[in-house]
Amino acid sequence: MAAGNGRNSDTASAKGLSSFVLKVVAIMGMTCNHAAYVFAGHLPFVGECVLFAVGGVTFPVMAYLLVEGYRHTSNVKRYALRLAAFAAVSQIPYALYLASNANVLFTLLIGLGLLYLDDHASSRAWYGSGVVAGTLVSLVCDWGFLGIVMIVLFKYLQDQDGRQGRASLGAVALPVLVAVVSLSVPALGEVALSGLPALPALLYPLVGCSASIPLLAAYNGRRGKPMKWFFYAYYPLHIAVLGIAAQLLFP
Repeated sequence: MAAGNGRNSDTASAKGLSSFVLKVVAIMGMTCNHAAYVFAGHLPFVGECVLFAVGGVTFPVMAYLLVEGYRHTSNVKRYALRLAAFAAVSQIPYALYLASNANVLFTLLIGLGLLYLDDHASSRAWYGSGVVAGTLVSLVCDWGFLGIVMIVLFKYLQDQDGRQGRASLGAVALPVLVAVVSLSVPALGEVALSGLPALPALLYPLVGCSASIPLLAAYNGRRGKPMKWFFYAYYPLHIAVLGIAAQLLFP
C-alpha cells in the first residue's frame, strides 16, 4: 500500500500504533485462529480457548487496514490485482486444510471494489446495485456479509469523521461491535445448549474482536515499516505449514 495523505508525514502523531504494528497483530491473531482449526481435536481445552480468543482480533484489523490501504494507494487497480492474485493462490492451501468456502482475501477484494464504487459510481443506484451484488458473492466467502458490512462501515464512519490518518473511537468501535453482537448471540445460544465445549466460539467475538477496538483507536496514521509483500505471502504459506504439520503429527 503506497503512502500518501500524510500517513508518513511529519504532522502525523508519533504516538500510537502504525499500520506495520497492526499488521503484525493481525498476523499473530490469524496464525492462532488457523492453528485452532487445523489442530482441532488435538488441543487442550484451555489452549483452544486462548487461540480462538486471540484469533478474533484478526479480521477487524484487516478490514480497517483495507480501508486505509484504499485511501492511500496510488493505484487501486494494482492493489486489487495484487489482492486477487494472492486470494487465488491462497485458495489452494485454504481448501486443503481449512474450509471449502472462499478465503478471506476474496472478502477483502469484494470490499475493496465496493469502496471504489462508493467514490466513483455514476449514481447511488449503481452503487446500491454493486452493494447487493457484492453482498451476494460474499456469502460464499470467509466472514461473508458481516465482513462486507464492517468494511463499508469503517469507510462511511471515517468519511463522516472527516479526519486524516486516524479515526475517532466511535468510528472504529461501531463496525466492530456490530460483528461482536452478530457473532456472540448465536455463540451464546450454543454455549447454553452445549456447555463449555462451545465456549471458544464465543470468546472469538467477545474477547478477540472486542480487543481490536483499542488497537484501532490507537492507530496513528503512520505506515511504519513496509511489509505488504510479506503480509500477502504469509497468508497462504502459514496455512500450508500448519496443514502439513498437522498431517505429519496426526496422520
